[in-house]
Amino acid sequence: MATLLADRLLPGVADWADELTEIRHDLHRHPERGFDTERTCSIICKHLRDWGITDINTDLVKGAVIAVVEGNRPGHTIGVRADMDCLPMNDHCGYEWTSQNEGFAHACGHDGHTTWLLGTARYLAAHRDFPGKVVLVFQPAEEICGGARALVQAGLLEKYGIEEIYGGHTEPMLPKGTIGFKPGPLQAASDSVYVTVKGKGTHGGRPHLGTDPIPVAAQIITALQTIVSRKVNPIDTAVLSICSVNAGRYEAMNVVPAECTMSGTIRTFLPATRDQIEETVKMMVPAIAQANGCEVDLKYVRECGSVINSPEQTQAAYQVTGDLLGEDHVQIIDPFMSSEDFSEYLQKVPGCIIRVGIRDDKHTVSLHNPNFDFNDEVLPVAVSVVANMAIKRLETLAAR
Repeated sequence: MATLLADRLLPGVADWADELTEIRHDLHRHPERGFDTERTCSIICKHLRDWGITDINTDLVKGAVIAVVEGNRPGHTIGVRADMDCLPMNDHCGYEWTSQNEGFAHACGHDGHTTWLLGTARYLAAHRDFPGKVVLVFQPAEEICGGARALVQAGLLEKYGIEEIYGGHTEPMLPKGTIGFKPGPLQAASDSVYVTVKGKGTHGGRPHLGTDPIPVAAQIITALQTIVSRKVNPIDTAVLSICSVNAGRYEAMNVVPAECTMSGTIRTFLPATRDQIEETVKMMVPAIAQANGCEVDLKYVRECGSVINSPEQTQAAYQVTGDLLGEDHVQIIDPFMSSEDFSEYLQKVPGCIIRVGIRDDKHTVSLHNPNFDFNDEVLPVAVSVVANMAIKRLETLAAR
């Protein structure tokens, strides 16, 4: 099979297509979640050492691998990050490399991300004619919004002197080989809300003898929907979705339960809007419960901030990628309401995260779907794009 865009890739990368695919399939078979990525880390370290990369740190944060590739002359330092954890779901992709770990699946493409950063490391180690350093960040726990924060708090950026940071994510909405860019807001902040409405259980035929938490929960859900529609400026963007409601038992059709629990997600771009929604939720929920004679437990968790790509760095990445692949394979894209903890880095240093298109006739399934699988044809393209971005950016910074 011919390698996708073979004539536009960095020298030699097309020859690695089969090896990259083998690595990706191995990672897909053995997904690991959160910070518990010991096997994945061992695979990463083995390949890095095989390619002559010895500056490797596995002690900064559990489940993370940090490696450094130095160019052949002094210069600046940039970081390139890939997330490598999986989702807590079953894998139904149907291929021979289907997950062997029950309840774990790479349904978000992180196996592809890890593989293309390994390929990037290999290329940089073999072609050191660039100024400065590239810090390769193999990050755990993106899916639980904890890995980037842990690395930032552990001093990753300061320890390695990272001045800018870049990353990429699989995108099944873009054609394979097309790279998406978005200066400014790209992905939303993510917060979670957990509510338990506490009433008094009773017989379903004698509701007056108890306090039914279900209609109270329904009132809360309805009221929460008015936050976005009636309290947030219509020009701003926000989503509030209650995604889980649980009370009683289906078989017990004549029992009013004592409690009803619900949980949901809040997505915003602007910090002020994020603050406003949190304050309003915390005011509304207890007030509605109290007005109906119920107590309530409310937990509001800020997961990760919005991804706001730095304009200069995004435009630079767009330009060099267009020069490499051709203008027909770069695209300015619309923002997403999904979230990404790459935002933790961007709050400290400038940079950008790109979207790597994988869509073709066989790869049409959305992310976080049990049937999802990464498109291996894209691996050499992603390696070339990411390595090229790193080299060109270091050359630009050195020339200033």
